[in-house]
Amino acid sequence: MHDDIVIISSKYLSISEGAVVRIKDVKVGKKARRLADKYGLMAELTELVLKESDHVFPGVPGFLLGVKDGTIAPNAGIDKSNIPSGFVVLYPRQPFKSAKVLRQRFFNDLGLNVGIVVADSRLMPMRIGTVGVAIANAGFEPVEDLRGKKDLFGRTLKVTFKAVADSIATMGVSVMGEANESTPAAVVRGMKTIPTERSLSWRDLAIDLEKDIYRRGFLERNS
Repeated sequence: MHDDIVIISSKYLSISEGAVVRIKDVKVGKKARRLADKYGLMAELTELVLKESDHVFPGVPGFLLGVKDGTIAPNAGIDKSNIPSGFVVLYPRQPFKSAKVLRQRFFNDLGLNVGIVVADSRLMPMRIGTVGVAIANAGFEPVEDLRGKKDLFGRTLKVTFKAVADSIATMGVSVMGEANESTPAAVVRGMKTIPTERSLSWRDLAIDLEKDIYRRGFLERNS
């Protein structure tokens, strides 16, 4: 239907576009071997994390924390689940372009004006289990600025933004599942969003690394 939001699994998109790597084909450098030894990781996986990340934080045994296009994820979102043994799945190479193309296909082929969200699952600080995160979206504003609006008691909101695309991604991830559900897509109906035809990028969803409240909090505690 018109104005539906179609959520696509980022892994499904990655596999369909060939963002899959055979582990044995990865050439490992010295830095990757050092970090692999330190954190108990497969050296080939560590090399991929370094290549796929814009920034890598120190990790914990079994994981590095990689920032990729404004999204932080264990091992830069590289995944070994739901893929044959010996292979890993990377993030989609151009997820915003793919989302825009897919939205256009819905319109051209079916006459439907829908929004698109490319979703992945994500751990939240201090919480058990996964939620969703939007890797990309098209057709609606991914974040709504609520600053200047009033709360129930008339106080002006000063810092609040609504993460619309991430909220929709969480709805989709909860339906699509994490194991063998084999459900690569979901639809959200009746969600009120702000339509847009502009080209979006990860900068429309991500906060600057220097302003992130969690990172700043940990840095101040360790200083």
